[in-house]
Amino acid sequence: MASMLRRITAEDRREAADALDDLKATLAYAGTQLPSPGIDWQCASVTGIVLIDLGAAPTSVVVQIVDVLRAGVRARREQADQQPWYPAVGATVTLHAPGGVPLAAKVVGANEKLITVRLDSWLTP
Repeated sequence: MASMLRRITAEDRREAADALDDLKATLAYAGTQLPSPGIDWQCASVTGIVLIDLGAAPTSVVVQIVDVLRAGVRARREQADQQPWYPAVGATVTLHAPGGVPLAAKVVGANEKLITVRLDSWLTP
């Protein structure tokens, strides 16, 4: 039974090992580390569920990890706020012809790379 479960959980065990390596490398890059992380191989061989044990850590280490996580969340939010803006389909926009003449236009297509408009009027000076 155990050998069959080992075959079934082989990919999960590899993913767990990779995830733990990534976590340790990321924390090391941020200047901190968990004192005793590991993978609970015994649980995987009995239940089929691979658990990553983050171990016991002193408060100072947990505070450092929380700081790293907060910085990452903050960076993601700031990045999301800086996404390029483009008008929605159906919106009315004003374009400017040479000489500053305003042109009313309706957005008929928009995505992250291209905005298609239909001029509602052409004003000539």
